[in-house]
Parts: sequence; structure tokens; C-alpha cells
Amino acid sequence: MKTTCEESFFRLIALTGQAIRNYADQRLKNYDLTVEQLQVLKHSDVDRGLAQSQLSLLTTKSPANMTRILDRLEKKSRIVRKKNPDDRRSTLVFLTKEGEALRDEVINLFNSLRSTLGDGIEEERQLIAMEVLLAIRNNIEKISNPVKRESQPG
Repeated sequence: MKTTCEESFFRLIALTGQAIRNYADQRLKNYDLTVEQLQVLKHSDVDRGLAQSQLSLLTTKSPANMTRILDRLEKKSRIVRKKNPDDRRSTLVFLTKEGEALRDEVINLFNSLRSTLGDGIEEERQLIAMEVLLAIRNNIEKISNPVKRESQPG
């Protein structure tokens, strides 16, 4: 059975993540964007196209979800899709100038938020928190890997 401290610790992580997500959703509404759409914009470029499959990997979105996200961004004139000249089965995604300007503006907004969130927290304490969160993520990845799970004693 988990101790109250462990429960509070993991509950606080979940609540903090949710608070950040809610804040991001609220701020992005003003730009007619979702967090998922922003992730795509962050990985896209005006001059260099990126294959839709690469964007799916970079943003950890399924191909079906990526298609829906791209459809919405294209409808808003923030990206364009073009046939890949090197592979007819592939589509390349490019930012439009409007999409680039929007991406840059929103990234600046969130960069200033990031520094505000760290106000009053010493860098050393932030580094310790990062180590703890990385350890938790690594533990999740270990137990999520089906190959490792099968080899563990039952």
C-alpha cells in the first residue's frame, strides 16, 4: 500500500501537469491553436518540408491523428502539404509565412511563461526536480516496454 507521501507526490505531479495543460489550452485559444497543433508548428519550417510520418514520430501522434491535425492547420492556412518529389507515397509539410509568424509569437509567449514558472526556485532545486522527473519517466518506459516486461520474472 502506498504511503500518503507517495500518493501526494504523484498526485501533485498529475495536478501540476494538468494545470500547465489547462493554462496552455487557455492561452492558445486566443490564437485558434491547440497544444497538438503548436507541436506540429514547432517542428515545421517554411523552406524545408518534413514528411508527415516524421512529424508523427516527433510529436508522438498516430498517423490518423496527425492527418486530422494537419487538415485543421491547412484549413487555417498555417501549413501547406506538397507531394514529396523523392517518394510519391509521401507528403511533405511546410509552414506558411502566417504559420511561421504565429509559431514564433506563441513560442515567445511560452518562453516567457517558462521563466515565470521558475521564479523563486533556485536553479539547483530545479535540476533536482528534473532528475526526479526523468527517473520517473525512465521507470515508466521500463515497465511499458513489452520486451522487457516479458523477460521479467512473473
